[in-house]
Amino acid sequence: MNRRSFFSMLTLDSHAREMAQTSGTMPERAALSTGLEPYTKPLTMADALHLLRRLSFAPTVQLATQLVGKSADEAVELLLGTGKELPTTTPPTWIDATDENPAGADPITRSGIENKWKGYFSGLIRWWAEIMRLESSPLTEKLTLFWSGHFTSEFTFDAAYLPPAILYRQNLLIRSSRLGNFQQFAKDITLNGAMVVYLGGILNTKKSPNENYARELMELFTCGIGNYSEGDVKEAARVLTGWKVGQFNDEVARNGMFETYFNAADHDTGSKQILGRSIIARDSDTNTEFLVKSQEIDKLIDIIFEIRADAVAQFISRKLYSYFVYSNPSATDNEMIMQMATLFKQSNFEIRPLVAALFKSAHFYDDANVGVQIKTPAEYVVGIARQLGKTFVSDAGNAMTSMEQTLIDPPNVAGWEGYRRWISTKTYPNRRSFAAAMLASMNDAEVVAMAKQFPDYTDADKLATALEMFFLPKAVSAARHKFYVEEVLLQKQPVYEWAAIMNDTPTAARNIKLLLTTFIKAPDFHLC
Repeated sequence: MNRRSFFSMLTLDSHAREMAQTSGTMPERAALSTGLEPYTKPLTMADALHLLRRLSFAPTVQLATQLVGKSADEAVELLLGTGKELPTTTPPTWIDATDENPAGADPITRSGIENKWKGYFSGLIRWWAEIMRLESSPLTEKLTLFWSGHFTSEFTFDAAYLPPAILYRQNLLIRSSRLGNFQQFAKDITLNGAMVVYLGGILNTKKSPNENYARELMELFTCGIGNYSEGDVKEAARVLTGWKVGQFNDEVARNGMFETYFNAADHDTGSKQILGRSIIARDSDTNTEFLVKSQEIDKLIDIIFEIRADAVAQFISRKLYSYFVYSNPSATDNEMIMQMATLFKQSNFEIRPLVAALFKSAHFYDDANVGVQIKTPAEYVVGIARQLGKTFVSDAGNAMTSMEQTLIDPPNVAGWEGYRRWISTKTYPNRRSFAAAMLASMNDAEVVAMAKQFPDYTDADKLATALEMFFLPKAVSAARHKFYVEEVLLQKQPVYEWAAIMNDTPTAARNIKLLLTTFIKAPDFHLC
């Protein structure tokens, strides 16, 4: 069974079969005529919820209500922040802990260090998931996750592990760079400790060049395939020779633990040619960390952004569009992407103006773009917790892994393929189980309190409508709404009985839980 057929069968029971036939197929987007021009209408509740589903991991009632009536410009400015916000939770206790190099240790010592790192890594993911769950405004973590999937590093790679303390520092860099200048971001990530280790930078010497990072810098991180030659890769690799990382307490760490440093003896001092531009040779007096960084590393990035400016702008605009608007690679709106790329280039590759324009655009709020994205595991796991107002009932990182997304440990340097691969016969039962466990963890008082966040909660019809809007990405059909109200929420009781039922906490909680359980089993619960 293909994914589209499988998705169409994700239904509640015989009562919901008709719903699946009308709304349970994989999302296919209607034609659009909108572009990057500003969305000028005041935000409705539906608009606010759509914005929060895409810019965060799920809306909260409080934040959505705060946005209603604002212009898209006002709302987005409120939510994006400055880009310099720090993590909102206490960092793990081990972030400065050091170890000897396990590769040179005896088997027992090596196993002990690596097992300790595995525990640290699990803690790192729990720490990040908790920031995602608790964030309000400004919203920082969705963009941090996007860039983490762009400038990738893996905890487990090549039968080895990256020290979690290095990955923690990379996470901080990505968060602080998420809305900054992309050209500077590329320079900073190039000499980030995690990246230098992950893509073989520490092995890259003048006697034995390692081309991994040079290739991915151009292919996956900046301009894309077709915009460089094999010769450019070889020359860029020469530029990047000589960098090391202070990973272990029994090895050199000239700039401090977990920081990158330069080893002049390993650097190729000859002249280089990248994309037709020259980087001049240097002698022993100029073969220093500062000068090599500023005159070779930074210049390499500058050359790419100057010579391949259009390619960089289009490549990054396409990735942002796919992640935040519509992921179907065969149905991307090329005209919209070209508008985004033009703005990105005109803004000298500043990320914030591009992201702000996207989320303020008429295109983003076009009904054809609502409810057409499949929730990533992070969106699914964190989103349920946010919407229910509950802490995670199990390890959030393990839950995401069971749905085939391990944060900071993607399957390869290209990150997660995503789109329809998020839903499969393997991952769907795990999604359902996690959602059911989260709902089951709520006591009666919590369920009723959650419902009382919505106006007119004593009116069964209005409460059902509010819950549908909050938990599902688009308005449901009249027949489906009728089923939800009469068969599920009211349990076939007269509608006028609902106000009295709300005064009976156990009964009200049972009925509301039944409605939420119905939502969880519906196909469009997996969409945003």
